[in-house]
Amino acid sequence: MSKYRLELAIAIAGLLLLVLVAFAGRAAREQHVSVYSTYDAGPNGYRALYEVLRGAGVSVGRFERVLGVLDPSVRTLIVTGYENDPARKGFDERDAATLRRFVDGGGRLVAIDEDFAGPDDIAPGVGITLRSGGGDAIALARNAYTQGVSRVSGTIAWIFPFKEARGIPLIANSQGMAGVLYRVGRGEVIAITAPALFGNAQLRKADNLRFAYNAIAGHGPAMFDEYVHGYDDDLSLWGALPNSVRAAVWIVVGIVTIGLIGANVPFAPPFLPNVADERDSSDYITAIAELMRRSRTRPSDDAVIQQALLDYRVRKEHA
Repeated sequence: MSKYRLELAIAIAGLLLLVLVAFAGRAAREQHVSVYSTYDAGPNGYRALYEVLRGAGVSVGRFERVLGVLDPSVRTLIVTGYENDPARKGFDERDAATLRRFVDGGGRLVAIDEDFAGPDDIAPGVGITLRSGGGDAIALARNAYTQGVSRVSGTIAWIFPFKEARGIPLIANSQGMAGVLYRVGRGEVIAITAPALFGNAQLRKADNLRFAYNAIAGHGPAMFDEYVHGYDDDLSLWGALPNSVRAAVWIVVGIVTIGLIGANVPFAPPFLPNVADERDSSDYITAIAELMRRSRTRPSDDAVIQQALLDYRVRKEHA
């Protein structure tokens, strides 16, 4: 294969790989799963809730770093379910201890998730949820958190059972409690088992929004934890790029590298074309003279040389 064909094949292969990466990225976008993040505009996302709170004058923001550096001025922390997030970071034991100190010191933790795991859960002092086939929930307790709330609407697939001894039931249906308030140290935890209630698709229902507002507002500056959803203030530009874009960049770098190597590093001996036969009459005379020298021809034989040269020119003219 010639060098030109090799480089052409490399270029075509690179273009095909770029096309495949583009299709893969498009497929990933089409299969995007809506998550409980304030950046998500899908049906489950909390972007609408975040914008409504800001519009209502609530001091609310997005926290995108590890819990250990949470500003002490933050008095309410909202943590939403992240189990289905492709870029989730999750919590560890140190985060659990940090949350415990936050609540013990007078903070309010609003934990909005489905599957609470009791002592093994990140939320301090929370109970254990069970699967349920229930739907809407009504307000039970009459306090600041349920003020103006009659019924929250949406699918409630998990509940705290009524036999759960801890906390004050805020909202519940026939299957169990979907929202519980309890004290931990000087602070409090609000555990809500139906995160979809506050998603973009359900928030238009007035009681859903009012209940979310009551749970978040009124206790100082509030922050939505976005770090667990994969958002990171310390993330580099390269780390922020989607995997498909990073793959495309590496492919382009590979193609350029191969092209530079092919253009500058020889992989075979140089090709030297045959030299054209451009001999003239002087070459012929030189050859005859060399032959006569080797045969010890005397100078008196110059006539023979002249005759040979004449014959050569005649043949050349008739050729």
